[in-house]
Amino acid sequence: MLKKAIAFALALTMFNAMAGMTNHNGEIANMRTWVSGSDTYGAWVSLKNNPSICPGGFFLPHTSDNKQLVYSTLLAAHLSGKAIMIQTADSAHKIGNRCRINYVML
Repeated sequence: MLKKAIAFALALTMFNAMAGMTNHNGEIANMRTWVSGSDTYGAWVSLKNNPSICPGGFFLPHTSDNKQLVYSTLLAAHLSGKAIMIQTADSAHKIGNRCRINYVML
């Protein structure tokens, strides 16, 4: 019984940690980057079929700690034509119709 209670508590904790996160899969259609740190977006990515929750695509803010690493992963996926999974933060982190990228996975 204790094992079931621990497993349930762990599952509940994992669910709460993922609340507000959404995964989107697809091939990258295009990418845009901005030079100036004053721009809203450091990088902007669109999938061939953007989800209805993020019709404008996805963005990385200039202030992202690992922006260069994430951008490199996105660029590699785009150049190889390989599908990618983009996890976005909840809607509180949207700018207009674009969703903020939380992480990416090839």
